[in-house]
Amino acid sequence: MTQKSAKRKSASRKAKLEPVEATVERPQQSCVLLVEDEALIAEIIGEALVESGHAVHAVANARDAIAHLASGAKVDLLFTDINLPGDVDGVGLAEQVRVANPHLPVLFASGRWWRLEELQKLPNAATLRKPYSPARACEAVDSLLAEQAGIADDAETGRDVASALAL
Repeated sequence: MTQKSAKRKSASRKAKLEPVEATVERPQQSCVLLVEDEALIAEIIGEALVESGHAVHAVANARDAIAHLASGAKVDLLFTDINLPGDVDGVGLAEQVRVANPHLPVLFASGRWWRLEELQKLPNAATLRKPYSPARACEAVDSLLAEQAGIADDAETGRDVASALAL
C-alpha cells in the first residue's frame, strides 16, 4: 500500500468516526443592556445574567449606552443604575431611549430608594433597591421580560382575532 492510499484510508476512517452534529432549536436569547458604573457590580450582575441565559452588553455610562443602541444592536431590556457619571443619569437615559422605543422594558437600580418609588409608576418598568443579589437581579429581568412577552402575545392575539373577524 502506498503512503497516499494509506492516508486516504485513514482520513476516510476518521471521517466515519466523527459525530454528526444535530441542530437543536433554542429559544431566542434576550439581550440586556446593563448600564452600571461600578465595575464589580457590572461584572457580577453581568455574569449572573449570562448564566441565566441572557446575552449582556455592559457599559459604564449613558453616553456609551446611547452609542450602543444607535449602532442598531438588539436590546430587549435596559438595566440601568440611576446614578451614572456624566451629564445623563439612568432616568434621563431611559427617557431618551424610550423616545425611539417606547415599549422597551427598563429596570432601574439604585441605593437612593426615594427615587425608585417615583419610577415604579412608569409603564413597563421595574426597580431594584441596592444592595440586591445577583439572583434577585435575574428574577427582576426575567419577570419584566415575561411581562413584555405577555403584552406582545396579547397584541398578537388581538391582531389574530381582528383578522379572523374581518373574514
